[in-house]
Amino acid sequence: MPMSVRSALKQNNGVIRLIESHDRFSTEVIRNAGEEIPSFEGVWISGLTQTTYLGIPDTEIMSPLQRSSYKLPYSRNENVLCAAFDADSGGPIEHALALKIILIREGVSMIIIEDKELIAPGTKVNSLLSADEPQPQANPEDFAKKIQAFKQGPVEIFGPSDSDFMVTARIETFNLRIKKDDPIEEAASVQKALEDALHRAEVYTQAGADAIMIHSKSKSPSEVLDFLKKFREKDATTPLVVVPTTYSSTPRQTLIDAGANIIIYANHLMRAKIQAIEPIAQSFLAANPELFSNDEIARACLDAKNYGCLLQILLERDFEDGKNEDVKRFLIAAQKSAIENMRKTVEELAVGTESGCEADEHIITVKQLLGINAVWVTKDRSN
Repeated sequence: MPMSVRSALKQNNGVIRLIESHDRFSTEVIRNAGEEIPSFEGVWISGLTQTTYLGIPDTEIMSPLQRSSYKLPYSRNENVLCAAFDADSGGPIEHALALKIILIREGVSMIIIEDKELIAPGTKVNSLLSADEPQPQANPEDFAKKIQAFKQGPVEIFGPSDSDFMVTARIETFNLRIKKDDPIEEAASVQKALEDALHRAEVYTQAGADAIMIHSKSKSPSEVLDFLKKFREKDATTPLVVVPTTYSSTPRQTLIDAGANIIIYANHLMRAKIQAIEPIAQSFLAANPELFSNDEIARACLDAKNYGCLLQILLERDFEDGKNEDVKRFLIAAQKSAIENMRKTVEELAVGTESGCEADEHIITVKQLLGINAVWVTKDRSN
């Protein structure tokens, strides 16, 4: 079984880095990055990149329980990297036990659930999107009950692995705050959000949360740093998780010094894969515009530039009959380019001292990824 997040923290002086993985190839790239560079301690199973891989929008149209059962990016028999699962809202509270059983069985040792309230399947708003009507935030006491639901579970079912399983509460207050034009009103709004986030963190830890994730889509790390420092004034031990996607030029040590324990590079390998395949697709289609003319799903993936989904669909196909040799050649070239670019991305991030911008030349932007993800290219995946 993979190492647990809890054990990885103990072995690495309380600070670890996780990086997004969406298939076995990306996990192998992470594992085999090289002996001469620092390694990532684990993988992050991202809702955004897993749904991109599956060809559906990141709106929780597929529940966390359904996603947990579909192609996790590693084998449960692997014993090196720890794994954390992005569970969005966590799903209906009655799904908590089943989801926890599946994750523990598959070697996942941390689940992260966000305190946004899902009104109905398919209504989730990605935290990095700007929305006219943002997804509402859950009542903290109600969300605490969901934390407790994930903390429960008879030991006879789980065995010793249950004690290593971490439930992390993700606080979305900063992402849901409405910015004010007036400087005085804006300062008051920022302070109110900080107080709300700290209150929620206290409620969630009292409910049994093993770690707290503070999220922000701001390009400045200030609100995250303020939260980390204020939280640490009262709680010196609860692990704190940050995802510096938008403030990626922040020195990693700055986050650690403020109190962060787990730093997640949340979507970089999918962004690297898509950037690598784009020129391959253009080259093959320029030479043969009819390459995928009779393949509706592949064509939809190409039109949306969702090369992550396209690759996984083609990898499932059998080319042994000698047909579609041009498609097979495209697959080989695209896969080779994707793996090489993911390798470069991992190496740049591993040796860098900042929080993710080191690999910018190898990856598409988050905005581009969100646009690609918004197009539903395989509607049957929700069944």
